[in-house]
Amino acid sequence: MEIRAKHEYSHKTDAVFALFTDRQAIEAKQEALGARKIQVKECETDADGAVVRFVRELPAKVPGMLSKFIKPWNTVEQSERWRRLDGGACEADIAIDVAGVPVTVAGTLKLKPVKGGCVNHVHVTVKSGVPLVGKTLAEFVAKDCKRIIGWDYRYMCEQLDLGK
Repeated sequence: MEIRAKHEYSHKTDAVFALFTDRQAIEAKQEALGARKIQVKECETDADGAVVRFVRELPAKVPGMLSKFIKPWNTVEQSERWRRLDGGACEADIAIDVAGVPVTVAGTLKLKPVKGGCVNHVHVTVKSGVPLVGKTLAEFVAKDCKRIIGWDYRYMCEQLDLGK
C-alpha cells in the first residue's frame, strides 16, 4: 500500500525541520495524538541533519478479524534519519515498527523550499507478507498511517502558526 501526500507550509524549511527534530516538540505532538508511554530514545541534530528515534503506545480501533495481530494499544517505534541537501532541502528516511504486527512501514519525507515557505513530500509504503489476511492487515495499517499523517500536518501547521 502506497501513501503519498504533499504538505504545504507557509514557513521556511528550517522552521519545519526544527519542529520535526526537537525532543520536546516530538513529545508534545505524540501526547496530543493520544499516545502514551512516550520515550524519545534519540534526538540528535548536527550540520548534516538529524537522527530521531522514539517509541510510544498508540491506540487502534481493531476490527475483529485483525485482533489476532493488532491490539487496542500497540507499541510503535519510529526512526528517522534526516539529511540536509543542496538548496536548503532536507530529506528523511523513516521506518516504523509496530511491535508484534507483521507489517513493514517505511518511507521518506522530503522538505523542499518554495516561494513563501516549503513543501513536505511524504511517501510511505506498508507491506505484509502474511497469507490470506496480509492485504487486509496492510490496508488497515495504511489507513491508520494516512489518518496520522493528515493529523500530523494539521498539528504542525498549528504549532508553526503559534511560533512553537
